[in-house]
Amino acid sequence: MLASCSAKYTVSQSAGTEASAVRLDRSKLVYVGVPEDGAYGERVYGGSGQAVAQAVANAFSQVAARVRVADRPAKLEETLAAGKSAGAGYIVVPVITHWEHRNTAWSGIPSRMAIRVAILDAANRAELTSSAVEGRSRIVSWTATSPESLLRAALSEYVRSLY
Repeated sequence: MLASCSAKYTVSQSAGTEASAVRLDRSKLVYVGVPEDGAYGERVYGGSGQAVAQAVANAFSQVAARVRVADRPAKLEETLAAGKSAGAGYIVVPVITHWEHRNTAWSGIPSRMAIRVAILDAANRAELTSSAVEGRSRIVSWTATSPESLLRAALSEYVRSLY
């Protein structure tokens, strides 16, 4: 019963063991791309892409000197070009892989979210690290937990580990 009363988070490196040794420079501008909105089944969660970008930016703003968020979702090449023209040192490319908002209080079904986060060097476009960030709300809850709130908690710890 206690296990069902807390949210669960996992962060896993997907770019190999050398990626875990990455230490980012706090003084460099971080440019955050906006992913396409997340979906579950046929339901698209409008605004979830912007929410993810903002959560990523908030997590980076806790440790990086400057953070800028893209205006809209764009293809990777456009995001890289915009980041470079903004003077970014790092370009963060989040992708929503799972987005499921449930009313856990009455359904007993947890909300879930999963994103992939790639961090690239703006100068040479090399991928520095890539990780999967996942979260699931508690099963027993008196309030609904959104995927956005799950994301904020998981991202904060992950981003701090990069610096």
